[in-house]
Amino acid sequence: MQLNIYRISHPLIQVIMNYITGTIHKEKYEYYYRYIGLLLTYEMFRKYLEINKIYIKLINEVKEINLPNTKKKQIILTDISNTYDMIVDIKIILPTVEIINVNYRNMETIEYSIKNLKIQYQKTQIFILEKQIVDKTLINLITCLKNEKHMAIEDITIGCIQINHTNLNKIGSQYPELNIYTTQIIN
Repeated sequence: MQLNIYRISHPLIQVIMNYITGTIHKEKYEYYYRYIGLLLTYEMFRKYLEINKIYIKLINEVKEINLPNTKKKQIILTDISNTYDMIVDIKIILPTVEIINVNYRNMETIEYSIKNLKIQYQKTQIFILEKQIVDKTLINLITCLKNEKHMAIEDITIGCIQINHTNLNKIGSQYPELNIYTTQIIN
């Protein structure tokens, strides 16, 4: 099986990426990361978020309400100190999503970060969200999730603004069944 890479190339994302990578409007970076985080999260969750329709009978009409399926759990793992501006609005839009801070300093801190993570097999979807995937820290986190929490690799999705070819090759050789969403692949 081959690594599934989804390069998000929507025109809005391309415009925002120009602002982030360029020198234009540096004072507005927080907003650009907020928007790109929201759009990236949308793309990642689109296939996995299930909606239940609830119909409420009123006296003269029937009201339809769409709610997330609470039997399935979505967890975002991220280094909040780096991605706060990307995830700040997610809990407002999706209050059932759990956001867990991950410290990537070394293997012990990664294990400690996910120690209390409650996984219900076949009912939990893990989303790893970062601005940039650098070195082997992501592979360490995935290895921890697989070995310590017995997570199926198919239930882990990665989202990042930028990733380089070298890291894609490393991830692909070790975990080819992963889904990766990114806005930019760099050399």
